[in-house]
Amino acid sequence: MGTPAYMAPEALAGTFDQRSDLYSLGCVLYEMVTGRRPFTGTPWHLINQHLKEQPTPLRTLRPDVPVELERLVSRLLAKDPAQRPDSAGVWDALKKISDRHFGATPPRRGPDLAHDIYVSQAEATDGAIIPLRVTVHRTCPACATRTDEKAARACTTRKGEGRIIHEQHTQKVRIPAGIRQGQKLRIRELGGPGEHGGAPGDMYATVHVDDRSAARYSARA
Repeated sequence: MGTPAYMAPEALAGTFDQRSDLYSLGCVLYEMVTGRRPFTGTPWHLINQHLKEQPTPLRTLRPDVPVELERLVSRLLAKDPAQRPDSAGVWDALKKISDRHFGATPPRRGPDLAHDIYVSQAEATDGAIIPLRVTVHRTCPACATRTDEKAARACTTRKGEGRIIHEQHTQKVRIPAGIRQGQKLRIRELGGPGEHGGAPGDMYATVHVDDRSAARYSARA
């Protein structure tokens, strides 16, 4: 019959065709991208999930995944076989996604970044989920490479600072209970962005316990 973790809903009832294989392909693609199967549990749990439940969207688990790939996997995992794409369409879609987002250059993981996070004593003691505003910089081409300080300060963009804000975003970060002053946290995939479809790097954050800090949720790279 097959392996329950990868079986299409109709195959569980004993009726299947090539479209059932496309569902199984969707399960494999999902696992390749996220590192986990779309459904887990005992065989009985798997049967119920294949029949009635939707898996967690790809981009919820891997925000760097191209939207087109998330849509393709979602179509492959459609409960109704008639809503799944045909085999030729899957190949064409995967090729277009590869060419558009990756091309001939292999994916490269983003750099790990170091940050400081400021939390209150109560947050350090009890734990909390805090909004962390991350600012990622890139080198300013006008002043970063100049050895003459006066010439660098003449830069109209960054006045000799050497860095330009490349991206800003806010991410929710879980602070575990009982964290101590100076303790380091590893926050997966919150570092520098990957290139050519590569995963982001990690953030290594040093925690500072300080009730007086008004801007404790900022981090810079």
